[in-house]
Amino acid sequence: MASDQLYLFAALASFSTEIQEKLRKVQTPEAILELATEHGFEITLQQLNYYAARLTGDHWIWQQQSEAWRKRFFAREIQLDLQTT
Repeated sequence: MASDQLYLFAALASFSTEIQEKLRKVQTPEAILELATEHGFEITLQQLNYYAARLTGDHWIWQQQSEAWRKRFFAREIQLDLQTT
């Protein structure tokens, strides 16, 4: 079940400083999916979007933002430029 894959990836991320650093720097939801795939997890954009509000920890890029920001991030209405921040 793919939601199990998301849960397992989130658990790994909570313990891996390497993954946490990469998650803090992602610029698109797809980059999160790619990172998960690199570590052997298959998750979908729809699942990530659905469960994102439940993913806590400051390594998730939306955690320090508003709910509206998170929704715009997944709707691709936010152009992230982390080079200037």
